[in-house]
Amino acid sequence: MKPDIYYFNPTCELAVANGSANFMAPAQLRRFENELSTIPWILAQPDDFVLTDQIPSPQFADRLENAGFSLPSFRITENSLSDSAFLSAEKGFLFPWGWSPSSHKMLSPLKSGCCPEFLNSPVAGWHDIHRELYSRKSALTILQRIVNEHYSDNILSAKDLPEICTSHEQIISLQQKWGKVVVKSPWSSSGRGLQILRPNEYNQTNRQVITGFLKQQGFAIVEPWHNKVLDLSFQFFSLGNGNIEYRGLTSFLTDHSGRYTGNYLQEIPPDLAPDVKDFLHENQKDVEQILHRILTLSNYSTDYYGWFGVDALIFRSPDKKLRFHPCIEINCRFTMGAIALHLRPHLAEQSTGEFRIVHGKEGHFAQFNEEMAKKEPVIIENGKIVNGFIPVVPSSPENSFGAYISVKEARKKEMNYF
Repeated sequence: MKPDIYYFNPTCELAVANGSANFMAPAQLRRFENELSTIPWILAQPDDFVLTDQIPSPQFADRLENAGFSLPSFRITENSLSDSAFLSAEKGFLFPWGWSPSSHKMLSPLKSGCCPEFLNSPVAGWHDIHRELYSRKSALTILQRIVNEHYSDNILSAKDLPEICTSHEQIISLQQKWGKVVVKSPWSSSGRGLQILRPNEYNQTNRQVITGFLKQQGFAIVEPWHNKVLDLSFQFFSLGNGNIEYRGLTSFLTDHSGRYTGNYLQEIPPDLAPDVKDFLHENQKDVEQILHRILTLSNYSTDYYGWFGVDALIFRSPDKKLRFHPCIEINCRFTMGAIALHLRPHLAEQSTGEFRIVHGKEGHFAQFNEEMAKKEPVIIENGKIVNGFIPVVPSSPENSFGAYISVKEARKKEMNYF
């Protein structure tokens, strides 16, 4: 097998919205990319390479290998893109976190050594259709088809379908219709690019941010606020030839503003209310099959190759009935849901776990690691993680971002510690 190349660029949606091959993300987001640049090791195979801004220490690698993980090779990005031997070496696919004009430009020196399957795939070059695949407008088109072609009392009703707005007046009209609404920019990620408007409230700050959406991206998408009880993400892989594979379901956590903070490693939260769990089990397969059918008939199956996630949620309607929102947005890239699915096989059957991303002052994550290593020692049984705290990116006194997994055992018994 030829090695694949992975690269972490979670600002890809912003780069797509910008459109320039020379796009540079804001400083804080560049720091996020740099400090979590090693995280694609979770997705990669041992023979693959991860391009990174920092080579993990032997101690970090040993800790992961002791927990049962097999790591790929790490290479400094800048050096790799000027290393003639590496550039000409045979490779499989290039897997950035997400494609954009700027990621194509940056990774272009590597393409000559890639396999024919990659060079003939839809993502070997940037095309106009790719910009639309990243847009929330495309996700809305998929949602409209689901609601119109597969009506059910258990899913979002047609009267609550999001709408495209190009002016403040249109947004205010929907606010009067629905009360509390969510206004979204067409291109953004991980819960960013959102404004929540409460009934009869449209303050100067909201107006300034939404003006930015309208001026920079042309329109905004407005939908009613839903009383959600569970965030979900259906994970798929497009083969780029009209076929899509379903890879699994994940559930994730967000903060009060809707920004992503982490994933459950098991399929659903351990403390999920019984009625929500029953509703999910009764409707999950139907929603998965409907999504698969409609996505297979869309450009996601022919103009894209790779992992992508469809965010969904279960909410409680005003009449207290549980309903499925089957397609909030489509993330046409790797997602943290894919990370969770790759971590899931390492979880012991009797345990539950979470994958978390954290942000604090410089040095916070390094100090947090030291404290949690003592508080939650790692326990391995039959090669699986039963309990413990494991950082999944390196930490240093300069870092302010980090990522880790925390696993809790559901029962006590004799186990092996390290």
